[in-house]
Amino acid sequence: MYPKCRLVYVLLGLRILLVGGLPPPCPPPCQCYDTSKVFCSEERMREIPAGLPGIATQLFFLEVSGNPLAAISPGVLVGLPSLTKLSLGANAIRTLQPGLFATPCRLQDLRLPGNKIEELPPGIFHPLWHLQSLDLSQNALAELPDGLLAPLAALRLLKLSDNLLHRRHMALGTLAPDIFASLPNLTVLSLEGNRLAKLPTTLFTSTPHLLHLSLARNQLETLPQGLFANLSMLQTLELARVGLADNPWACVCRLAYLLGWLQSFAEPLTHAQASCTSPAALQGRSLLEVPQRQLECPGAPGVPPEEGWHGDPGEDALGQCTYSNPEGTVSVACDATSCQQLSLRLPPPPPRQVSGAAFQGTWVLRSRCGTLQVSVLVMAQPGDEATSPTLPTAP
Repeated sequence: MYPKCRLVYVLLGLRILLVGGLPPPCPPPCQCYDTSKVFCSEERMREIPAGLPGIATQLFFLEVSGNPLAAISPGVLVGLPSLTKLSLGANAIRTLQPGLFATPCRLQDLRLPGNKIEELPPGIFHPLWHLQSLDLSQNALAELPDGLLAPLAALRLLKLSDNLLHRRHMALGTLAPDIFASLPNLTVLSLEGNRLAKLPTTLFTSTPHLLHLSLARNQLETLPQGLFANLSMLQTLELARVGLADNPWACVCRLAYLLGWLQSFAEPLTHAQASCTSPAALQGRSLLEVPQRQLECPGAPGVPPEEGWHGDPGEDALGQCTYSNPEGTVSVACDATSCQQLSLRLPPPPPRQVSGAAFQGTWVLRSRCGTLQVSVLVMAQPGDEATSPTLPTAP
């Protein structure tokens, strides 16, 4: 299935047989244990040395003397086809060269925390089909390239936390809607300690097995409706955890979805209490204790004026959904718990004449909130004029 890896592995086995079955020696700056685990931490080392045992399964490069690894030479991993774990944390690596992982196809655990990586080349993880754990925390990533994680279908743990330590003006602040679309087996995801201010609604659509999710220490004021809709494991298992603390949560009507989702569980899902930052009346109040009836939208009236709301095309007012079809619109004005008024603004379709009815019409309307079917039936009373009335403004 993976011919390049298999060929290297076969050649390595032949080389071992030719030298009488003896394992290759360990480079002097490193320590090898049973030739399968290699530890390199010598202060004179500025790069991964050549000549590592080809049958090594684990490689650790530890910075312990103030002389960290600054780069990884291309081809240094070519002779390590059996490598399953690579740990290069707490060094000074700034870039990963394209093709760096072209050979170690068996790699399952890759740890690069505490470096200075500012960007990742597209396709850098392409050969790592077996990777289950990836730690990129405490780097300086400002963005993630499209398709970066696409080859990592086996990934179960992903850490992207604290990517603002070295370049605070370029911290990770946005995520593409499909960045996790190829990770169906993901169970642990850490996004804490970045500058995420907004999350796409479809971000977790393809990660139904998430059990631990941390969004703490970001810039989130609210979360989009339906963000957690597909996280079935997160909603059913007692071990599930969600970290939401240290965000500037705005406890207004836009937060109704998150509060309802959190408060629907018998046991709290948060590691630490997340609380309201605004408005002043709710500041410091735990999200688990805020009654939804207290959520308000500043500047939004409880009942919209008779003319309806007029905002930018395609946008909904706070606390309001606008349904539409080619024939007109329906404005539904809602607070956090109930709809206060339903206002129809539709030209009547051709009336259908039925016995006893002066007017009957049906519309199927759509918006980001869902689909709404509106049916209007006006019955003619004896003695009334059988003329088609104007469309009523109440359901």
